Amino acid sequence: MVGSLNIAANHTRPDIAFATSRLASVVSRPSHEQLEAAKRLVRYVSATASVGLEYSGVRQRLQRGAADVKSGEMLLSCYTGASFNSVKADGTSIGGYVCLLGGGAVSWRSKKQNEVGLSSCETEYMALHHGAKEVVWLMRLLEELGVGQEEPTVVFCDNESAVKLAKNACLHGLTKHIRPKWHWVRRLLDKEVRLEIVKTHQQAADIFTKRLAEADHWKGMKLAGMSVH
Repeated sequence: MVGSLNIAANHTRPDIAFATSRLASVVSRPSHEQLEAAKRLVRYVSATASVGLEYSGVRQRLQRGAADVKSGEMLLSCYTGASFNSVKADGTSIGGYVCLLGGGAVSWRSKKQNEVGLSSCETEYMALHHGAKEVVWLMRLLEELGVGQEEPTVVFCDNESAVKLAKNACLHGLTKHIRPKWHWVRRLLDKEVRLEIVKTHQQAADIFTKRLAEADHWKGMKLAGMSVH
């Protein structure tokens, strides 16, 4: 059951990526409640069979200082996020990202982080790292397809401290323990990646990192480019 859900979650249904990821983590020894949760997810997918990704081709209005993107231009963008200490069993967090192009999601991820973050800044910083890696790969893919973009891809994060940490190489007591690999994103700044802070209510990655109320869930689906066909 979870395997079938996982196929959909990875290819056509980003709205179930978070739930499927959590179910996959307990698939070896599921409890009665977890089995019922899997059944509810199957019923949800069946009831929303008309929902899917839509690539409308409309341009994405990404703020570039005082000017927006030129009319008709489509640019890759990415939203990253994490829910701090959301896995109570081991103190880890759920990280996620979604990359958008042409009005819809082209790549996304919802996964428990392997390391325990000591603050929301640290967990968001790790999520930023994974999102930036995906952006670099997608930019190179688009370049090979002959539709590369000249300017950096905007990566949005709603944690101001994480963005400041990426932009400022100075270490201090609260961040000096962070592994060097997570600082890789700094090498990409203003070359392949441009970091921007996004307001929480516009955070498209929330649907991949936490359980949301119904209204917020549907809003997250819309932000990811999903609609009823």
